[in-house]
Amino acid sequence: MFGLPTFPKLLIIAAIIAAVWYFMRRGQVARREQESGREQSGSAAKPGARPQKPIEDMVQCKSCGAYFPAKSSCSCGHSGN
Repeated sequence: MFGLPTFPKLLIIAAIIAAVWYFMRRGQVARREQESGREQSGSAAKPGARPQKPIEDMVQCKSCGAYFPAKSSCSCGHSGN
């Protein structure tokens, strides 16, 4: 029922395994490059990379409970403070 696979079948199986390994390895390398690009700053960043927005403190509105940037007012119209 299950005899020894022929040589062409073994080659196809080996090619499939090699292709899966290659693409998984390529994904790991791309992910590693992407992470190292995040660590670089300003002018040393990769061309075409989006600049990061500055981090702002958030406060909770006392009337509606929503969070908003401390420098602005809540969308419900109250100052939240």
